[in-house]
Amino acid sequence: MKKYWQALSLLVLITFLIFIRTPLVSSQGEISWSSNVENSLGIVQAQANSQSDGEIVPEIPQKQAPPKNNKQDVPVILDGKTLFNFSPIEGLPPEQRAKTAANRIERVAKNLAIPIDSIEIEKIDGLRLISTEQQLLFALIEADARAANRPLDELAEEYLQKVQDAIAQYREKYGLEQLVMRIVLAVIEVTIAIVLLILLRKILNRIYRQIEAWRSSLFRPLRIQSWQLISVDQEANLFLGLVKLIYWVIVAVIVFIYLSSLTRYFPQTKRLGQGIFDSLSTVLRRAGEAALSYLPNLFSILLTIVVAYYLIRFCRRFFNAIDTGNLSLPGFDQDWGRPTGRLMVFLIFALALAIIFPLLPGAGSPAFRGISIFVGALFTLGGASAIANLVGGFVIIYTRAFRIGDRVQVGDVKGDILEKTILSTRIRTPKNEIVTIPNANIINSNIKNFTTAFREINQPLIVHTTITLGYDVPWRQVHQVLINAARNCPSILEDPAPFVLQTSLGDFSVSYELNVYTNQPSMMSEIYSQLHQNIQDKCNEAGIEILSPQYSAMRDGNQNTIPEDYLPKGYSAPGFRVHPLPQLLNQPSHQANQQKPIDNKE
Repeated sequence: MKKYWQALSLLVLITFLIFIRTPLVSSQGEISWSSNVENSLGIVQAQANSQSDGEIVPEIPQKQAPPKNNKQDVPVILDGKTLFNFSPIEGLPPEQRAKTAANRIERVAKNLAIPIDSIEIEKIDGLRLISTEQQLLFALIEADARAANRPLDELAEEYLQKVQDAIAQYREKYGLEQLVMRIVLAVIEVTIAIVLLILLRKILNRIYRQIEAWRSSLFRPLRIQSWQLISVDQEANLFLGLVKLIYWVIVAVIVFIYLSSLTRYFPQTKRLGQGIFDSLSTVLRRAGEAALSYLPNLFSILLTIVVAYYLIRFCRRFFNAIDTGNLSLPGFDQDWGRPTGRLMVFLIFALALAIIFPLLPGAGSPAFRGISIFVGALFTLGGASAIANLVGGFVIIYTRAFRIGDRVQVGDVKGDILEKTILSTRIRTPKNEIVTIPNANIINSNIKNFTTAFREINQPLIVHTTITLGYDVPWRQVHQVLINAARNCPSILEDPAPFVLQTSLGDFSVSYELNVYTNQPSMMSEIYSQLHQNIQDKCNEAGIEILSPQYSAMRDGNQNTIPEDYLPKGYSAPGFRVHPLPQLLNQPSHQANQQKPIDNKE
């Protein structure tokens, strides 16, 4: 409490020293009486020189209109109030007369040693002097009377009365009683301001204690999944900072009101306080007018936000129901639910932003336009590939090219779909390599989906492999061997049954294509490996050599390529068959082939 009383004493002292500056006696810089009279007589002489034969101009009747002039009257002002005006007279500038008279009247008003009754009119031919015993205030001549369309004596009496009343009001306003009263009111106001500040501080401390008590019960950490965005302490400190900000705003308002009101108690600072108050009032009024004029736009913005919010909520629930299977639409695939919901949310958000943007404050300013142009240029120059990928993502979604987990082949990349986003697709190869392909590249490539047939048309995938055998091997035997090899694979379906196609009859060999059915496309690599292993085993069991025809034609006399486990016991490689050249030339070819071979044992 002691520091508040110290602050009160300091404010009172500052108020007394700065704002209370009323001068009681001011006699410096006065012009001597003789000098003033000489100046006034000079004015009369100047006026007389402008008249003929030195005659006094007769008074102008009151009904006669005053002479017209192009210059305006200049007022004589004391403490912000106009006492009377000096009209333009040839040879006498009114500005200088009004300024000199105002300064002299103010000096007399401040000098409390000069009684008001001592201000009198002194009459000289063609001249009326308004003065005190020691100070000339101003002089009136016949030209002033003609300009006012009144007799000179009547005009002088009126101006004298106005000067006396103005000086009396000035001294009453700046008198000792008023000064004491203003000081008392200022002290009371300072006391009220300090009491309000003390109460506000106590209220702030109580709010602080209440927030500390609520720290463990009211506040909860703000989390996004497992990421803690704001802790309890941060929330409490944020709330405390907000309360402190409100407190200082209220303190600033109280201090401003106190200062603007305090300056009005003292004439020396009344204009300053009034200027500050008027400036702030102007700012607040303009802000209020701007706020009121912005209310229609604000209402439109709030209405747009509310409508967009509920539309987004409806779209999310509607398309989530489609995605989960709780709702179905004819011709609308279930997989389209989630991406279509996201697309609709984006379109609603973009439409709401397009409506709100022109209604924002300063939307038509050059800065706002510059930012808009910069963002547009940024998207135009750098977003072409991103837009292409975005369009590609929607094309992939609505063409149902693949789903998550499908075994596909895109170009030369084969694997399972690991992730499908709006801009790119990630594929995991059988070697566990993660390949990321932009959607723009995918829609420009051929896509093979090995899973869609079984899922959509309930047809298993056909896996095929090709071998070539010579013409000396019976094709029926080859068919049976290949089918037996396929049936020994556990991942091959028995129904539909495997089948063999002879795809070509070449110059030296026949191509046999083995086709088998499977409902496990993700095991294609294992199925191919098992097929090839079983084909080798079954061909060896049947005595079929899987060799190229060229090798078979030049193999005579060499060891058989079938593994020894599949050869009969006691098997030995045959020798070369040699035919004499003359016999080959003289005998038919079929006879030469019937000759027995001659063993060539080395």
